Amino acid sequence: MSFTAATVPGQPAAPPSRRAPAVRRLLDAASADSARAGRLLLLLAVVPAVTVTAWLLVAVPLAATGHFRPGVVVPAAVVLAIPLVRCATRLPRRSGAGSFTAPWSAVVATSAIAVGFAGFAAVRSSQQAVLHRDAGTYAQVGLWLSDHPGLATPVPVDAFGAAAAQLTFAHPGFYVQDGMIVPQFMTGWPTMLAAAHWVAGWQGMFVLPALVGGAALLAVGGLAGRLFGARWAPVAALLLGSAWPMLRVSQTTYSEPLACLMLAAGLCLVAGAWKAGASARSAASRRDVGWSMALSGLLLSAGELVRLDMGVDFALMIPAIGWWWLRRRGGVWPFAGGAVIGGGLGFIDCRFVTWPYVLVNWSSVRLMIVVLVLSPVVTAALALFLRRRHRDVRTMRWWRWAPPVAAAGTLVLGLLLAARPLLYVDRSITAANTIEYVASHQEQFGLPVDGTRSYAEQTVSWVSWYTGWPVLVLAWIGAAGVVYAATRGRGWRFLPILLVYGGSGVASLLRPAITPDHPWADRRLVVEVLPAVALFATWTLAALTRSGETGRIRAAATGGWRAAGRLLAPTPTGALARLLVLLAIAAPALVVTARLGPNRTELGEPDAAAAVCRALRPTDSVVMMDTQWSPTIRNQCGLPVAALEDPTVERMQQVVAGIRAAGQVPVLMSSSTLTLLPYGLPLERIVYLDTHEDQHVLTWRPTGTDPRRLECWLVRP
Repeated sequence: MSFTAATVPGQPAAPPSRRAPAVRRLLDAASADSARAGRLLLLLAVVPAVTVTAWLLVAVPLAATGHFRPGVVVPAAVVLAIPLVRCATRLPRRSGAGSFTAPWSAVVATSAIAVGFAGFAAVRSSQQAVLHRDAGTYAQVGLWLSDHPGLATPVPVDAFGAAAAQLTFAHPGFYVQDGMIVPQFMTGWPTMLAAAHWVAGWQGMFVLPALVGGAALLAVGGLAGRLFGARWAPVAALLLGSAWPMLRVSQTTYSEPLACLMLAAGLCLVAGAWKAGASARSAASRRDVGWSMALSGLLLSAGELVRLDMGVDFALMIPAIGWWWLRRRGGVWPFAGGAVIGGGLGFIDCRFVTWPYVLVNWSSVRLMIVVLVLSPVVTAALALFLRRRHRDVRTMRWWRWAPPVAAAGTLVLGLLLAARPLLYVDRSITAANTIEYVASHQEQFGLPVDGTRSYAEQTVSWVSWYTGWPVLVLAWIGAAGVVYAATRGRGWRFLPILLVYGGSGVASLLRPAITPDHPWADRRLVVEVLPAVALFATWTLAALTRSGETGRIRAAATGGWRAAGRLLAPTPTGALARLLVLLAIAAPALVVTARLGPNRTELGEPDAAAAVCRALRPTDSVVMMDTQWSPTIRNQCGLPVAALEDPTVERMQQVVAGIRAAGQVPVLMSSSTLTLLPYGLPLERIVYLDTHEDQHVLTWRPTGTDPRRLECWLVRP
């Protein structure tokens, strides 16, 4: 007779058999709870962007065709959002939910960072209601759409009669093309601002960027969780949210928070589909992967509806898709299908709605078109060549040198980018008005006067102002580590962020293509550069602990690296150490943001704009001596407005006579008394507002705000 350990004579056998199922039930419950937390983290990362994309797919065509009305666009967007959101939840809910787990602490921490960020940005938002740089343009286009079913409107020639030939109807933010007034910038973001105005007027427009910025932090955190492990999601969200340019664009009506959200969420969908696709066996799992890839293609290409140069980001994604096809994984054709839909709408918006804006930026657009054409052609040719030869480049003899050489090249590139101020001076500004603007500020600050300087060689310093050098160094080490892992074949899942964030980030640092006064220029860092810094720095911290997804990457380490790994190990002591290290490296960014973040600008402008409208009458035709108030009069007051360039007394008399002959009442208006005094008529002061605006500095980090005086003077001849 034989006995097992559970049936030894004289020993009770029941207790062990009762305890084992209880332990298993506890473990199963903990695993299910972690799976629910992981699923929630992923949904928080992608569902806001998918919902926004549904809105854009409906709103942009309706605005372009003159049918943008609440009763049409809102129901249609809701109907489209339901299936898109269901598609976004298929992969976490069915195929990959169990493979991605997260502690609830990571979900709570990431959400708290995003909510705190959005709440602070909303409370300290700016009030730019009068056109001033790009944020004011977006606000004015959104304001126009909130009261009109279409973007374009005929030039109001009849309101000025014979005087129309002497006037110009173009003004900041709006072009004249083929007898129509058309807006600047892509259409997607203004449609959302218009919807916010429907809900809560000006305040709704001012708060919307904060909400989108908070969602962007969730998307970047979710992407980091997918790639490095869930507990690193709050780290990436904190590093991005602590950079002041990210907060600044979320405090005013810029489009960058939305572009950042769509790019990060699209890459998060790709990361999830790639992970599930590598092990998908059943038909249902492959379908879920296909839907996720289709959505990612849609989000990444539909970014063109928000930001003109998002096509470059999409072009850099194509080689990663080619590599995925080369590995014979599913989802490539669904990705292409989604990309065709989003990219097709982006092309229509560029060619038929915002074409004058495209022409103004043709030098950059031409380069983007070249990249968009070459990327798929070269990728397809190379992938077909390797696939037909059944070759894997990693099996070639020379490839063993690729990982160390590529990683070393990444570090050298970082050093060269940082050293550019010692090597050359960038003089790439060619626009006459920008040259004059830069030269005036150089003279003001006692700098050598050279209006062609773009200061592009200093872009790495721009980033260091807001992230601190510790985070920037960690990010570049992380970029080299990701390159090493990807070229060795162990970090294939990092390929999309390496190509998109790394490639576009370097391109933005090399050629920011923006007027170089700060902080206005720093929004160029928001969409790709700052998320890249946050993600790659997070990779380095994760690699130090040798935990999570990054724990499989065994880099050659010195004794100091191993000691750091032991210190930051996943233990209670290590958790405290990780928190202290994170706060230490984020401290420079947090100090800058704490100093600049509470500043509010353009306060009082909504009331000033309302005062201008109250001073005018329905029969007025307004002639501006400058263009400061033209968008307000047209979009908010709803009155015909034009500008008289190089005014003289004789020309003014002719314009006034022409307006009266057309049956309208002539009104002269300006933001200064100087252009109205020569006519010898009594002036009426409508607005005299002292407020603040962002600084305009060239070679150092902003320290606060500048005073701004807003005036409006009226004459009734």
